[in-house]
Amino acid sequence: CRKCPQREKCRVGRSNAKTRSYSITQASEKNLERLKFEESEYFQERMKIRHRIEEKNGELKEAHGLRKADSRGLFAMHLQMYFTAFTANVKRIVRLEELAME
Repeated sequence: CRKCPQREKCRVGRSNAKTRSYSITQASEKNLERLKFEESEYFQERMKIRHRIEEKNGELKEAHGLRKADSRGLFAMHLQMYFTAFTANVKRIVRLEELAME
């Protein structure tokens, strides 16, 4: 605070005020690159399809139990993921078949 140009206006350095700290982040070069990338057409096109992917991931997590692993180990988690995706796909196929028969 001693070197801050805003010291006279600031309440942080005063003894009778409650102590608060504020941090002002300046856009780093990496952030600026990311912001520039987010404005690109490529990024915009990918964001258009992202919600469909996230919706399916959310369904697997919420409706089919992928929120929590059933077993220990990476191999077991992979098996759980594959079986869950298989089950969700079979349910989708059955639903589509039922709609086609109507």
